[in-house]
Amino acid sequence: MFLKSWQGTQLENRWQRFLIAVLVLSNLLLAVAAFSRNTVVAIQPPTLSETAEVSRNQATQPYLESWGLYLAELMGNVTPGNVSFIRVAIEPLLSPAVYQQVVDALEIQARQIREDRVTLKFQPRQVEYEYETGHVFVTGYSLVSGPSGDEQRQTRTYEFDIDIEQYRPKLSWMDTYEGQARTKRVREKLTQEQNRRVNDANQN
Repeated sequence: MFLKSWQGTQLENRWQRFLIAVLVLSNLLLAVAAFSRNTVVAIQPPTLSETAEVSRNQATQPYLESWGLYLAELMGNVTPGNVSFIRVAIEPLLSPAVYQQVVDALEIQARQIREDRVTLKFQPRQVEYEYETGHVFVTGYSLVSGPSGDEQRQTRTYEFDIDIEQYRPKLSWMDTYEGQARTKRVREKLTQEQNRRVNDANQN
């Protein structure tokens, strides 16, 4: 009887050690999964009505569009008094690839604005995200007014390539130009029209 109970105890201990090892292994796997998980944060951008999500190195369309709109309004509404503030606000968002280029452009713009005493205003009308390129296009009216009060209005587009690095947006490329957004489809259409005109000219 004693021998049977002793063997049973040993068998039970072996099973307990096995179960403990399995539990320890499962906890380790859960810990590794938790630390390696790419956390997704859902936020409500103040400039959009949709909920946006951002992770360590990517974000959803509403999030990128909200930052594109913010940058366009920041860069498009410049006065002699706030040009230095705009530079300070933009610098942390610039990636190393475009930092010097954008800072130099802001310096030139700041100098011209102070010398000419002009004010730039931007009224956004459309925000568009292009999946093929990942670019954000913000199109609206650009208003330029001088000391005399005369105001000139033109359609202008701000085009941004915004990356996500450690949950933070980084501006890796930008352009601004007159007219509507030059999306990939628009550029392809313009190229086709240009090629057609060249072919027609060669035939004549």
